[in-house]
Amino acid sequence: MRLADRYGTPLYAYDAATIRSAYRDYARAFRAYRPFRVSYAVKACPLLGVSAVLARAGADASAASLGELLAARRAGFPASRIQLHGNAKTEDELRGALRAGVGRIVIDGADEIEVLARLVRSRRAAQRVWLRVSPGITADTHPHLRTGALDSKFGAPLAGGDALAQARAIAATRGLRLVGVHAHIGTELHEAERYRELGEMLVAFARDLAPLGVRIREIGVGGGLKIPLRDGDRVLPLDEYADAIASPIRAAEDLGATIYLEPGRSLVGRAGVALYRVVGTKRVAGVRTFVSVDGGMGDNIRPALYGAEYTAVVADRAGAPAAEEVAVAGRYCESGDLLIRAVALPTALRGEVIAVPGAGAYAVAMASNYNHHVRPAVVLVDRGRARLIRRRERYEDIWRLESK
Repeated sequence: MRLADRYGTPLYAYDAATIRSAYRDYARAFRAYRPFRVSYAVKACPLLGVSAVLARAGADASAASLGELLAARRAGFPASRIQLHGNAKTEDELRGALRAGVGRIVIDGADEIEVLARLVRSRRAAQRVWLRVSPGITADTHPHLRTGALDSKFGAPLAGGDALAQARAIAATRGLRLVGVHAHIGTELHEAERYRELGEMLVAFARDLAPLGVRIREIGVGGGLKIPLRDGDRVLPLDEYADAIASPIRAAEDLGATIYLEPGRSLVGRAGVALYRVVGTKRVAGVRTFVSVDGGMGDNIRPALYGAEYTAVVADRAGAPAAEEVAVAGRYCESGDLLIRAVALPTALRGEVIAVPGAGAYAVAMASNYNHHVRPAVVLVDRGRARLIRRRERYEDIWRLESK
C-alpha cells in the first residue's frame, strides 16, 4: 500500500533479493554440470534497473534485438558476455552488433550468413557465431510458446540437412568462426524428457560438424522454465530440468562444451508484483462479478495473448477470507481485457489496492499505449529501500515522436 500511495498505480515493484536468489538457484542446480553460463533473456524484462541486478551477479545476457543488446550494455553487461538472437536481423542490426563488439551472433537463417559474410570480410578477428537449429521436438505447451517444432520460424531444421548445409556455409566463410549450436524448444514445458531429447540431439549435431573442421565448444539450450503463478500450478523442478538437459551434454566428454542456459521468466518473474487500484465493481446476477482496475492489457497483455493465469490479493487485507469469486477486469476497450478470469477475493472496495504476484516477466516488456493510456511506473526494492527505476509516462510522452 505504501508503494502504491507514493508512486501511484498501476505500479510494478521488483524485489532485487528474489532476482539474486533465482540466479543462485541455477548455479546450485547446475554445479555438477560445469562448465556452464547463465545468460539472462533480456526480453523478459529489459529495464536497466532489473537487468543490472543480474549483470552485477555475473550473468551473461541473451538479447533478441539490437535494442536489447544496447540495453544490456547500459545495464552493465560486457559486450563479450552478450549473445544476439533473432530470426530476422536486418543488415543495420548486424552492423550495429558488430560495432558494439557483441560476443556471439546466433545465426538464424541462410540469408544471414550471406549478409554477415560481407560485413566481416575486412575484420582482423573472426566473429564468433552460433547456429540456431530446429530440432523438431513438439512441446506440451501453448502453440504460441512452441519454438522447436519443424513448423516454426526459428532455426535451421536438423531433419533434411538444412542445419548441416548452413553450418558448412559458415565454416567456409572468412571472418566467421562457428563455436556453438543453439536450440530452444518452447516455454512452460512440463516434460523433462523433452529437454533430455534436446540435449542428445545437440550433442549428435555437434559431432556431425567435426568432419567440417568445426569444434563446437558451446551449446545453447534456451530457457523458458515455467514459474508458479497460482496454487496448484504444475512446474518442472529446476533439479530435474538440470539433469535432463545437462546430462547428455556432460556425458559427451569429447566435446567438453560449455552449456549456455537462457532463463528469463524464471529469473525475474516471481520478483515482480503488479499493483492496481480498484475503480469499481459490476455484478451480473448468475453470471459473473467484475472487479475493474486502473490497468490491464496495456501493461500486461499475457492473459489476452496466450491465456496466462495469475492470482491476486487485496493488498491491505491479504489474510482476509474470500467472500466471492470475481474476474479482475482491465480498463482497455477490449472484451478480452481480463487480467484474471476467476479468483476468490474478499469484497473489494473502490480505491483499494489489488496486488498480482508473479508479474515480473513479459508484462512491462510488452506494455503499450493502447487507448492512449500511459505505461506504468516501476520501482526496485533492494535491501529494504525502494527506488524508482522507470517513471510513469505522461500523456505528452505518448505523442512526443509525432507531428501534424
